Amino acid sequence: MVGGWEIIEEDSYERAVAQLGTHEFFDEVLAPITYALNRDPTGFREIPGFQDIYLAKTKLRFIGMEIVPSYRLWFKVDYALRRVLKLWVELAPPEDMGLWDDEDEFLF
Repeated sequence: MVGGWEIIEEDSYERAVAQLGTHEFFDEVLAPITYALNRDPTGFREIPGFQDIYLAKTKLRFIGMEIVPSYRLWFKVDYALRRVLKLWVELAPPEDMGLWDDEDEFLF
């Protein structure tokens, strides 16, 4: 964790992942968000009325012949400890699923 933020998966996050079932590309789809959380978690939208709670979203994607749904990740930022706590992940509702395009490609 050189210069980055520590990322911790809370029990509530683990339960949410288990409730979603096994999605083949789950880790791959969330990887850009995890990378961004390690660099600067405050770059995401803070939820009004909830101190230090943020929301990150993925977009609907097509990988080969597979349709990969959009996810919403709720997380808390602990500024003092430079720690990000993943709280919950869920499928985004259909009206919130933007379509992934080449401009959104996140290069590592």
